[in-house]
Amino acid sequence: MPFEWTVAEAFPDLEPLPQDDGPDPVVQIAYSAEFVATMDIFRRVLAIGEFSERTLRLSAEVIELNAANYTAWQYRRKCLDELHAAAEPEARREAWKRELEFCTEAVRQNMKNYQVWFHRRSCVERVGDATGELAFVAEVLAEDAKNYHAWGHRQWVLKQFSLWEGELEYIDTLLAQDVRNNSAWNQRYYVLKHTADLTSHDVVGSELAYALRHIESEPDNPSPWAYLKGVVEPVGYEHFPQLRRAAERLGSPPYGDGGTAQCAQALGILVEILSRKGADDAEKQQAAELCDTLATLDAIRVAYWNWRKTQVLDPLY
Repeated sequence: MPFEWTVAEAFPDLEPLPQDDGPDPVVQIAYSAEFVATMDIFRRVLAIGEFSERTLRLSAEVIELNAANYTAWQYRRKCLDELHAAAEPEARREAWKRELEFCTEAVRQNMKNYQVWFHRRSCVERVGDATGELAFVAEVLAEDAKNYHAWGHRQWVLKQFSLWEGELEYIDTLLAQDVRNNSAWNQRYYVLKHTADLTSHDVVGSELAYALRHIESEPDNPSPWAYLKGVVEPVGYEHFPQLRRAAERLGSPPYGDGGTAQCAQALGILVEILSRKGADDAEKQQAAELCDTLATLDAIRVAYWNWRKTQVLDPLY
C-alpha cells in the first residue's frame, strides 16, 4: 500500500502525541522513525476524534505498519461510518464495497490475522451481499486448508446468508485432496448441524457410511473416527451395529501392510461402544482390557487410557 504523502505533510496542523512509556522504561522498543511519526499523529487523531479522508488514509498507513493494531481497524470502521453517514444507502454500500477491496489485499498479506477477518465481516455486513465471499475464502484455504480464521469467516457467511447449497460438494473436494483435513471434517459437521436432522437414524447412518468409506483408505486417520463418534454417539451406538463390526475388523491384527499392529482409532471407538450406557458387565470388562491395550499402543495418551479404564469399571458410570 504505497503512500504518496508523508504524515507531516498531511497533518501540519496537529501536534504529535508521543507514546507515554513512563519515566523509566525498562526495555524500550526500538521503533523506526516512520512508525513513531505515524503513531504519534494517530494518537492525536484519536484524542481529538477527527474523522476525515486524511485520517482514513492515516489508518491505512497505521495498518500497513502493524496489521494487528485493533484500534486502527476499529477507528477505520468508525471513520467510514462517519464519512458516509449522510449518504444514500446505495452510496454507503458502494463505499463499503471499496473498503472490501482494501480488506481483500490486507487479508492476502495477513491471512492469519484475526483483526483483518473481523473487519472483513463488518464490510460484508454493511454491503449486505456475500457474492464472491465463498470463492475468496476458498482461495485462501487453497493456500492453507486449515486456516482457522478463514473457516470461521466461511461459516459465518454460510449461516448469515443461507448459502448452504454446494458446501458439502466443496468439502468432498477438500477431502479428496487430503482425507486428513480435520477442518474439512469439522465443516461437514457444521453444515449438517444447520441443514439436516442429526437425530434421524437415516441421516446418521448415511454419515456413518460416508466416514467409514474414508476410514477404509486410511484407518489410522483420526479425523473421520472423531467425526463418526460425533454423529453416532448422541443417537446411540446400539443403533448402528455396522460400526461395531467395522471397528472390530479394523482393530484386529494384522493391521496395515501385513504387520501385527492394531488400529488405535478402531480400538478407541470400541471402548466407547462396549462401555456405553446399558452395556453388560462382560462388555465393560472387554472395554477395560482394550484400555490396557491402548495404553501400550497409544503410549502418548497412556494417562488418559489408564483413567478411562477406571471410569469404565466404575459401577456408577
